[in-house]
Amino acid sequence: MVKNYLKIVLRFMLRHKGYSMINIAGLTIGITCTLLIILYIRDELSYDRFHPDADDTYRIGFSGAIEGRTFSSAQTGGPVAAALQKEIPDVASTLRMACWATFPVRYQDRVFTEAKLLLADENFFRFFHFNLVEGHPDSVLHGDGKVVITESAARRYFDYKGKGDKTPIGKSLVLAQGYIVKVSGIAEDPPLNSHFRFTLVLSLISWDEANTGDWMTRKLVTYAKLKPGASPDSAMAKFNALTEKNVGREVGQGTHQDWVAFTSRGNRLHFFAQPLPDIHLHSQLSDEIEVNGDIQYIYIFGSIAVLVTLLACINFMNLSTARSSTRAKEVGVRKTVGAPYGKLVGQFLVESYCYVLISVGLSLFGIVVLLPVLNYFTEKQLHVTTLFRPVFFTSLVLFVMLVGLLAGSYPAYYLSRFNPVEVLTGKLRIPRKGFSLRNVLVVFQFFISTVLIIATLAVYEQLRFIQRAALGFDKANVVNLLHTKNLRKNGITFKRELMSYPEISSASYANRLPPQVDWQSVFRPVDSKTEYLLAVYEMDADHLETMRYTLAEGRFFSSQIASDSNAIILNQTAAKKLGWEKFKGKKLVTNYDHDGRAREVIGILQDFNFQSLKEPVQPLAVVLGPEPNWEMAIRITKENTEEKLALIRTFWKKYAPDAPFEYVFLDKNFEAKQAAERKLGTIFFLFTSLAIFIACLGLLGLASFKAEQATKEIGIRKVMGATVNDIVLMMNRDFLKLVVAANVLAWPVAAWAVYVWLNQFAYRISFPWLAFLLAGVISFVIAFAAVGYQAGRAARGNPVKSLRNE
Repeated sequence: MVKNYLKIVLRFMLRHKGYSMINIAGLTIGITCTLLIILYIRDELSYDRFHPDADDTYRIGFSGAIEGRTFSSAQTGGPVAAALQKEIPDVASTLRMACWATFPVRYQDRVFTEAKLLLADENFFRFFHFNLVEGHPDSVLHGDGKVVITESAARRYFDYKGKGDKTPIGKSLVLAQGYIVKVSGIAEDPPLNSHFRFTLVLSLISWDEANTGDWMTRKLVTYAKLKPGASPDSAMAKFNALTEKNVGREVGQGTHQDWVAFTSRGNRLHFFAQPLPDIHLHSQLSDEIEVNGDIQYIYIFGSIAVLVTLLACINFMNLSTARSSTRAKEVGVRKTVGAPYGKLVGQFLVESYCYVLISVGLSLFGIVVLLPVLNYFTEKQLHVTTLFRPVFFTSLVLFVMLVGLLAGSYPAYYLSRFNPVEVLTGKLRIPRKGFSLRNVLVVFQFFISTVLIIATLAVYEQLRFIQRAALGFDKANVVNLLHTKNLRKNGITFKRELMSYPEISSASYANRLPPQVDWQSVFRPVDSKTEYLLAVYEMDADHLETMRYTLAEGRFFSSQIASDSNAIILNQTAAKKLGWEKFKGKKLVTNYDHDGRAREVIGILQDFNFQSLKEPVQPLAVVLGPEPNWEMAIRITKENTEEKLALIRTFWKKYAPDAPFEYVFLDKNFEAKQAAERKLGTIFFLFTSLAIFIACLGLLGLASFKAEQATKEIGIRKVMGATVNDIVLMMNRDFLKLVVAANVLAWPVAAWAVYVWLNQFAYRISFPWLAFLLAGVISFVIAFAAVGYQAGRAARGNPVKSLRNE
């Protein structure tokens, strides 16, 4: 029986090639998109699951509120790990790590820049399950100056061929500022689905500041592994009960008040535990080792996968029922010779599954072609072989069965219910219920398309607004030079020689440049016990001119005034937060300074954006930093950029020959901050285009159905003098009503989604009502074009052929 069904399906496909190709194309696009999204989501959900004890491992965070300003950080103070191990019985082991970004490494005459340098306690390779190729996990990080490198780094540094090749163990590397370390182990490259990755791991004991006893100074990432069955909530409750003992002492030293007085004003400080597998998708803290994903995007992509699949199935339904008259006589004859209803349904379901199976085969080919593009775009290493793993393959089979049933159920029900008497006597009547359902399906298609069009336009407008937003300074033509600490004693000479050239407008050092100014510290006016959390921006005396910030009041730092090393400048937001209308004579103390000095406020800077535009301008404290500092801002003239970069490179090689020349233009730093939004906009554009294409196929199907049913009406109208345009307008009238209904439904949903998305930005466009109107126009034009094409074909037909049976 199935063999006969397959023969019928094959004959129908060959007889109606165009119809079959449209059906297969719609299903293939929908299934391909869905499977790609599923591969992406599966990878996102798998982060850190390769650790066998991931469910018992937690990262300890530190959060609080000081005078109304809240913070949540992935970093903690140095003593947290030891205190957890000592005072909480549920804790089996702990680990401390630190991370330094864009780190230079040199081996002999080879110079490299690593994205980050990881520092970790000696139990790193016992705590986490990263595999060592060479070296023992108990000893590779034991002692000062020990570094473990990955296989990929070993290949780059030493031309390492793998285990058994001449080992680089014991060889020396030179890190930033001339620090010499010895290779003690080689590790496999960490999986990409880890919430942090590394190429070098340095023993944490090598960093003196890791061993300070400060609880409030957050410089380390702390992990804790609980004993089986232990509750993280219970463990953290016990630990936070000791906060007064551990943290209160430092609070008292800084504010000259006890813990009770500190908390009575609404201030709070506490530790919390994040499950290791949740970090990637559920953590957006400050001081993250790497930029994490977002669970909201998983929900969005998952919804898109469902909607695209539904759109493809709806197309199949519409196209199948649109060809009803060509199948009606077949059904009538089969019923007349005794075919039961169940077998007719089975035939059409087999037909549906044939289309789905062909589409799945083409989709797998499409995935092989498109997966490298997706990997490049998402910076992943997804493999098509994942689809054939037992669990995934079983899910794929169930997915095929569901899609086939979903796509074929309504056509099977609809076509198998034709009355053979009406069919064979030419008096087939189309049930209004079926036509109404098809209308609902088309409305649904254009509802989805319209929502996606509005979302795409809103994302585009917001990104354009951010790119053009006034930041409070001039970000153009500024070179952000990295690794400038490597200049060491040559820092002032390097800067002086640069500024002697007219191509260099100005140059200055800073700890970080916008939008990466993320150091924080607690400040207190000397005549108050109230503490304030402010961002800290170190800069030299030339920074105002280089960055073109605006001084609102007072004066800026001067290299001629020795006391400015103890001075401080605030931004307008910080001055307002402190309640200072006049700053003259005001002084601040801070745990940023370990010597308890009082810094005098000498000026107020006009507010500028030094972090993401998603956030409002934060209170900022500006202090005079060292020369050289970690980074440098170099303002160049507009023309001949490459020549000026070559000039800077020449002096760099002269004064820092052992360090790599690494730079980025400041405006690119701000563009990088909006990378997630740009990706989201691109994804919306791609899926909007696909949704529109699939919706057009659905409209073609429904227009084909209507034209098929109105063949005689069109013939009579043409005989009576109706033009092609009259008939096109007549057929479009009903379809445009469906588009109006889709827009009426889509606008409130899209308005809510756009409102929620825009609310995450402190600087945003006004509500984009024009996007709604434009989306309506686009949907009308698309519908008119799709239906008009089919209507035009029907209207240009010969009326004699349509009326010859009358």
